Amino acid sequence: KMKVKKPAAKSLLSFAFATLLPFMAGIFCALSMAPASWWPLLFAGFSLFYITLAKAGSAGRAALSGFFFGLGYFLKGLWWIGNALLVEGNDYAWVWPLAVMGLPTLLALFTSVAAALSRVTGDLKTISGFLVFCAVMALSEWVRGHIFTGFPWNLYAYAWSENLPLLQTLSLTGPYGLTLLTIFWAALGGYLYVSPQSLNRKMLLTFSAVFLFIACFSFGSYRLHTSADESTNRNIALRVIQPNIRQDLKWLPDLQGLHFEKHLKLSAPSSGEGAPQASTTLIIWPETSVPPVIFESPAGRDKIKNMLSSYKGEVYLLAGVLRREKGESGQTDYYNSIVLFDKKGRVRPLYDKTHLVPFGEYIPLQKWIPLRPVVEFTGFQRGAGPQTIIEDSIPPFSGLVCYEIIFPGKVAGESETRPDWIVNLTNDAWYGISAGPYQHFDHARFRAVEEALPVIRSANTGLSGVIDSYGRTLSVSTLNQDNALQTLLPAASGKATLYSQTRDWPFLLFCGFILLAGFRRMFKHN
Repeated sequence: KMKVKKPAAKSLLSFAFATLLPFMAGIFCALSMAPASWWPLLFAGFSLFYITLAKAGSAGRAALSGFFFGLGYFLKGLWWIGNALLVEGNDYAWVWPLAVMGLPTLLALFTSVAAALSRVTGDLKTISGFLVFCAVMALSEWVRGHIFTGFPWNLYAYAWSENLPLLQTLSLTGPYGLTLLTIFWAALGGYLYVSPQSLNRKMLLTFSAVFLFIACFSFGSYRLHTSADESTNRNIALRVIQPNIRQDLKWLPDLQGLHFEKHLKLSAPSSGEGAPQASTTLIIWPETSVPPVIFESPAGRDKIKNMLSSYKGEVYLLAGVLRREKGESGQTDYYNSIVLFDKKGRVRPLYDKTHLVPFGEYIPLQKWIPLRPVVEFTGFQRGAGPQTIIEDSIPPFSGLVCYEIIFPGKVAGESETRPDWIVNLTNDAWYGISAGPYQHFDHARFRAVEEALPVIRSANTGLSGVIDSYGRTLSVSTLNQDNALQTLLPAASGKATLYSQTRDWPFLLFCGFILLAGFRRMFKHN
């Protein structure tokens, strides 16, 4: 009996080692993200994951470990997405288990493939194998950020969201380059544990990692220290509105007038210590703050005009509007838009959301998936793409709606005119009190550093805020509270960053070089 049981027990222990340990390691890594931001857990999680991969006897077992690592990471980090289906009145509450488990399962396939590739392309107990692992894992993050519609949420670099000096590395490498460095630092402990190589080689690699960390931190500290306090002499005062309207009440026909009046009340001019003095005031309302019934109503536009007329100087309202137009075949087309209202009552649609949320704003392969989007409309039409918007009396800016802020390198068009700032209109009320709004705000901070442009974020609820071009939060709201943030528009840092000019090409070339060396070594040994 003992001879029969021992192999079974050993097999069960081996399976647990390949699945449960990576799953827990993934959860540890997820806790390094906002709002917890316990970045040391990323080191513990990645090192534990690396140890399991190094001891995997085959590519299949490595793929299994990679899948469970990704499942733990994405399940813990993205569980809040299912909250959108639990909003009262939503017809798809029954899909909640699929949403909570389905997306993490799909995303875990990226880490599964990366783990298998790192196992077959090199010996993970050698320095070259360790570097191949870092490159493959970082590349898998780039792929999931681009393939199909892309979903670069919670890249490993976001573990540093509370470390401003280290964030400045984004201006050079972008988030994928910082993700590569983060994996290198975080998984090093696991490599040192499993590697039989000489102490000198281990010390050399450790010294290199410490040197890189100190260099990045020192560069960031110098960049922050030499940057003058952000100039706010634009003579433009901001009034960023957060109306805090519950999602289950937002689209009720009987309440839309009251919601509109709440926006107007929060936008009225105020005096006192919190009111900055400037010749021009820019009021910013969040995503879809103006529904079609009010946008198309002369009475609704008159109320906006009257509110703006109560300001003494120049004043504009930049608002998220749900627009509708008649399509060529007679159907009603909806656009998630940014619209400008001026003091004279003129209205100009400036930007239509381009990067729509799958299943939220449109249904992929709708011919074969007969569902309507989570929003209460037939789905949105795409806009023309990112662009620099130029308007009189307002510095040129790039407009992004909600989800669009999460995509690195996609915050402005390719025109010669570089924007001076970025505005992000959003609605995180879908996700309630969860990690989602905090993580979403971190994306805005990353884009600010990458582009050296201030980001102004207006959320229905969530975290509205004003972020300077170095990622410093100058003003921020509280989750689930009415608010009207008042500050001056920060200035851009003055010149484009290296990342804004080269994008991800240096990262891709560097990872490609490491993989080429790994494949060459593999074929040489075979």
